[in-house]
Amino acid sequence: MQGYVVFTKLTAEGSKRLSDNPARLQEVDRQVQRLGARITKQFATIGEYDFVTFIEAPSNEALASIVAEVSTLGTIRQRTYPMFSLDRFTQLVKMQPYRTEPHRWQTDLWARAARRAGRYFAITRHVRRYCKPLEVEGRENLKEFRGAAIVIANHSSHFDTPVVLSALPERIRGKIVIAAAADKFYASRRKRTWWYSLFMGTFPVHRGGGVKQLEYPLSLFKRGWSILIYPEGGRSKTGQVQKFKAGPTIMAMQAKVPVIPLWIEGLREVMPKGQRTPRPGHVRARIGPPVWLNDVTSVADGTEMLENAMRALAGQAPRGALGRQALGEADVAASPAGGGGGS
Repeated sequence: MQGYVVFTKLTAEGSKRLSDNPARLQEVDRQVQRLGARITKQFATIGEYDFVTFIEAPSNEALASIVAEVSTLGTIRQRTYPMFSLDRFTQLVKMQPYRTEPHRWQTDLWARAARRAGRYFAITRHVRRYCKPLEVEGRENLKEFRGAAIVIANHSSHFDTPVVLSALPERIRGKIVIAAAADKFYASRRKRTWWYSLFMGTFPVHRGGGVKQLEYPLSLFKRGWSILIYPEGGRSKTGQVQKFKAGPTIMAMQAKVPVIPLWIEGLREVMPKGQRTPRPGHVRARIGPPVWLNDVTSVADGTEMLENAMRALAGQAPRGALGRQALGEADVAASPAGGGGGS
């Protein structure tokens, strides 16, 4: 095997297509595997290039095939170099490597016991101090629910996760982990990344996506664990539901598990983006009924369904063709029968 470093720059349209259809990265991953190669490290960067990827390939011809496959994502510029030191690379671009593998012990019995024992200090006391009051609506929607699920919530504050965990019933809260950005919560500059895995129940997710990102979540679903994901990606500054990423849809369709939407309002006042210290405020969490995607064949349609389920909880108009269709059917249902005028 030979080592290579590939620098990649995407067009604006390519970035949008990739954001709308992250499953395309899985096809690239499969092609890499078919060629007997593997991606050892990948970084999303800011500057001249969008991605820097470290690849081991059996030959120059195999690498050329990989580069050609990547170019179909919407590449406008690629540079390939022989492998050089990862440490030297991170020094040159002033980047900090981060952990991409989960702490798999976080689902062990001892870790669950430690998380529950430490919940008051890590979560509950902060929620009680700053969410005054915290109102939770819709718990009856989960009364009959048992098993694994994907919990999705809108993202407006770093205080979202404590509120979501406080709103969920114990049978879900006791077996749930949280997808967290690896480059933010698991960077090597943080000396206690294990703390997040143990007491908050987080696991690292590489922003670049790819099929490898599904291995750990799918193994959790098989063991009855649920996962909390923020499908908007970044935090909203407006309070409006932002366009959903496709990750939760892909997971739900592959694992055949339902998606539980949860809408939070009030946290933009408690701890808005850019503010480090919370301030007390009224917070409301609204839980919707589980959404199943078993009959959905399109990732785009499934993502639209989930986004509109969240928009319904928020009292916001639906989006997309399915949303407009549902809105039209509701208008027809609300119209009086035989509403035509007389002659």
